Amino acid sequence: MASQLGLLGSVFFTNIILPFLLIFTVVFAILDKTRILGEKRDVNAIIALVFGLVVVGVPSAIGVVMNIIPVIAVIIVILLAWLMTYGFISYEKDKQLVSDAWKRTFQIVLGITFLGTIAWATGVYKIIIDKPWAADVGQTLLLIGSIIAVIAIVISGKQSKD
Repeated sequence: MASQLGLLGSVFFTNIILPFLLIFTVVFAILDKTRILGEKRDVNAIIALVFGLVVVGVPSAIGVVMNIIPVIAVIIVILLAWLMTYGFISYEKDKQLVSDAWKRTFQIVLGITFLGTIAWATGVYKIIIDKPWAADVGQTLLLIGSIIAVIAIVISGKQSKD
């Protein structure tokens, strides 16, 4: 498999180059944005280089970085999907399209949906479904969610009349 990928599949590239670039870029960006060491970008680059080389030089640090990169990538994808979906409902240019109650309700529903999606994608839902009480909990959560949606609609209606 690695021979088919060429350089991208080599251990040197995945275990040395990519972690180094990641650490260097993140440390440099943090130093440059916070300006802890002043306005000099070359000093920030040297410190970021040292951090990157130290991380690459310690095998246990490489292991931690290699274990956490997929998790961070998944979190970024989830947050991006969340923000894009929320942006569709709450975009405001000149006027407010929906009330704040609807926005909060949408955030709650979206949060529950994303938690369910994460549980499904990781396989955790199988553990939950196999429990004998799972059917009752699912029905109860659906009922509670419906009640919350109705309350949000009523509150939203009262605020718009005022």
